Amino acid sequence: MISRPDFKVSVCVALALAMGAGVLSAPARAQTTTPAPAEQPVGEASPRLLQEAAAAYADYQSEVSLIRDKPISGADQLDKALTVFGAQNPAQLSAGWIAYAAMIAAQDPDFIAAVRDIDSFYGRDRVMSGMRNDLGYARTLKGGERALQTALTVNARDTDRIATAAAYVKEQAIKLQSVTWGKSRLKDAGGVATRLKTSATLLRPIAEAAKKLFSGPDLHLVLADASSNGQGSVWDRVSLIAASAPAAALNALTPSEPSSMRIDPRREGTANRIMTLAAFHILEADRTHTDEVRAAMSDKPTFDCIDWSQLQLQACVSAAYTRADLSFCLAEHAIGDAGACFSGVAR
Repeated sequence: MISRPDFKVSVCVALALAMGAGVLSAPARAQTTTPAPAEQPVGEASPRLLQEAAAAYADYQSEVSLIRDKPISGADQLDKALTVFGAQNPAQLSAGWIAYAAMIAAQDPDFIAAVRDIDSFYGRDRVMSGMRNDLGYARTLKGGERALQTALTVNARDTDRIATAAAYVKEQAIKLQSVTWGKSRLKDAGGVATRLKTSATLLRPIAEAAKKLFSGPDLHLVLADASSNGQGSVWDRVSLIAASAPAAALNALTPSEPSSMRIDPRREGTANRIMTLAAFHILEADRTHTDEVRAAMSDKPTFDCIDWSQLQLQACVSAAYTRADLSFCLAEHAIGDAGACFSGVAR
């Protein structure tokens, strides 16, 4: 329980309004210690729903690392990169991104305490019903706005590296215009575009390393590191987690300074959805209320943005004359436009 009486009353009233019911008379359970972030118990057989979804985003970021670190050296490598980035399943990738953002937000101790407090006061079913009916409610809890700003700060670091990868590939596209295989004419550009379109309808297999990361006991260290004031994105360091002493791979953690990013009015719903999912993660609701959690992971603006970037990509590929043109399509649409779908939440 949050110890301040005025906060307790405001929480009760707000949630009651969200549920369309009066304030319950049951007493709240006292919160005497700072709660630990929600994390995967050691030795659990399978990851939780949000962790499983977020592994798809981790896999995507690992591909970003690969393509921004090494130049594209041949036609086969270009074709593979085009498939990796241009045939992402929009539903899978958008759900993975928002799940990861929610897990970052779910590290805030004040927000954790507030969520657990209303859960103990009202009971799980009523809390789930209230948050389902009002996606903006979780964000109003103590620590909610700060938790959202932390998630957006982490996201800004992640999207910066995606933009860097897109710029790097675009530079290569210019150079490929003077390379023999880059100047070679495409025989079936329309067929390539059709294959990308078809592949994007399928769920992508997730690399074992990403699945292991999000189901292992060191996940909380990764999330804490992502939320810290360390330079750059956690995905620049996360490959080191495979070492025998994972904790040593991460920087010393310091709390992230609150940012003041402005939410794009068109993406307020996305921001609210992140915080609702964060509350669900804290409550481990994906063990008991799977349908509600799956529904909350489905963010239409992010899905539509990724889907549109793929339509732009397919049009670009259909009009490509050389493989150098293909590499430009890869940079501009498959990487650049898709990455902007994640950066468009805040300004």
